[in-house]
Amino acid sequence: MKWWRIGVGVMGLLLFFALIQLPDEKLHLIFCDVGQGDASLITKGDFQMLIDTGSKNGGVMECLSEHVPFWDKRIEVFVNTHPQEDHLGDLTAVSNHYEIGEVVLSSETPAGKNTQSVYKMIESRKIKQVIARKGDRLRYGELYFDIIWPFEKSPTDVLGASSDDNAGSLVLVMGFPGFSALFTGDIGIDQELALDGAGVLTPVEVLKVAHHGSKYSSSVVFDEKVRPKWAVVSVGAKNSYGHPAPEILKRFDTLGSRILRTDQNGEVEFVADGKSYGLVR
Repeated sequence: MKWWRIGVGVMGLLLFFALIQLPDEKLHLIFCDVGQGDASLITKGDFQMLIDTGSKNGGVMECLSEHVPFWDKRIEVFVNTHPQEDHLGDLTAVSNHYEIGEVVLSSETPAGKNTQSVYKMIESRKIKQVIARKGDRLRYGELYFDIIWPFEKSPTDVLGASSDDNAGSLVLVMGFPGFSALFTGDIGIDQELALDGAGVLTPVEVLKVAHHGSKYSSSVVFDEKVRPKWAVVSVGAKNSYGHPAPEILKRFDTLGSRILRTDQNGEVEFVADGKSYGLVR
């Protein structure tokens, strides 16, 4: 009788945890708190997309365990904006715990140590590889992502030297009924001006501020074109880079954008239902 009661208790606990983690059909956009790095998680139903991972042991695994049901061991899409440690460092840990359906990489990713590790992981696990550039659209039901950078043939003076990972960052616009977000990787002012010149910048609800709020990104022209209602800065507390730059914060404040910082606010989550959206935390 005693073991029967224990069994019932265990089953009850499992059912409880399953119910509290049941995915809904709303769109969840989570900016994970990964210190001085980037990691954004998008979920809808049983679909998960992860954009960057942050640095090794930076906190992305905790973010995934909180927002992905414990029985779901698959991330449908992983996007790496560019191969730097603070955007890619925890990929091995992620891929050890979750099956990755496909990996999306920039067409202008320079060859380097971090890039090689990504390709080796992709090849060893036979993961589908997507090389993206401006004009591509990734669609997943009513959710889509338009690639607006890099251009197919970016001028070298705009793209930067072949060793400049930041300049080749993927820039994606996420579209969903009643809600949009712009992911900028670590692009700088030159790339922002090129995007403005191409006429691809439009207002969005949420902007992932480029390069952790660096003063070498978030130009006046760029910010005025995208005019985000919310500007999210993924940044580490008391970092040695001085991110985010005070002038960048002032610029968004002048535009009327509400600023959220992972070093002060922790994890940031938006939820959209196709008609409206809101900030959860």
